[in-house]
Amino acid sequence: MTEEHDAKSKNEEKPKITVVDRRHSILSEESEEADEAAQAAEERLPTYVEKLKREAEEKDKRLREYIAAYKENSSATDELRARLTRENENRLDLFKANLFARLVPILDNLKRAGQAATASSDFESLKKGIEMVIRQYTQELGENGVEEIPTAGRKFDPKIDEVYMTIETADAAQDNDIIEELEPGYTYKGKLIKAAKVKVAKLKQ
Repeated sequence: MTEEHDAKSKNEEKPKITVVDRRHSILSEESEEADEAAQAAEERLPTYVEKLKREAEEKDKRLREYIAAYKENSSATDELRARLTRENENRLDLFKANLFARLVPILDNLKRAGQAATASSDFESLKKGIEMVIRQYTQELGENGVEEIPTAGRKFDPKIDEVYMTIETADAAQDNDIIEELEPGYTYKGKLIKAAKVKVAKLKQ
């Protein structure tokens, strides 16, 4: 009986210990702090990203405007080029038509001269007819800016002459003189269209 009482007394004398687990609270506080930091970072990040996005959209918009303007200008340039080409072709065709209209009568005169000479066997008439056609043709060329290159009494000029033949000379003063014109040369409004073929004197070495 005494032992049971002693044991009971000992049990009653033991202090009660209460364990409070604060780990959950600490972890919760840390989690909240991390969430707040993440939220703050997220609040800052969209602002920067949004800025970059706006800049990218603005640049893309300007690029599309540049491309559209380039296409518009390119289209306008192509249309202008096509219109100028058509106008130039029309002017060229008109010039050719006018020129041929003035050359055809000369051909008709040449045909008539040939027919008259054949019918009468009159070579003098043929000669006169040909001379008339030459004068008419030369006049027509001159009125359209085509001129014959004069060669008589001058030195050879490689810019407008072509050496077809050469002849030796002992006279130094005659060196490079045009001795004879073999084919006439022509210019059109001052520009060479056919070089004169000439015989040129060369100093004998």
